[in-house]
Amino acid sequence: MIGNKMRNNSKEVLLEFDLPGFAKKDIQVSANKNSIKVKAEKRSHVKKQRKDFFHEEKAYSSFAYATTTPDINPKKVKTKFSKGKLEIIAPKA
Repeated sequence: MIGNKMRNNSKEVLLEFDLPGFAKKDIQVSANKNSIKVKAEKRSHVKKQRKDFFHEEKAYSSFAYATTTPDINPKKVKTKFSKGKLEIIAPKA
């Protein structure tokens, strides 16, 4: 289950997401003056073949989130990702 929190104070906008099962390489964050977008996508493909059987498993997971924000400085947006938690800090302009 994807969970998220958003906090807005006088200096910055803070977004937090729980993204279990995703790796840092699976996540894209983009920002402009009035919005922040988060996309995560993961694919896996497992094949097992032995003399007497064949097993193949494919999985695909994706997540997308977009929100409008007060005027932020997109060039100063910072992200942190650790243990399935994504944090986005967007300073206001």
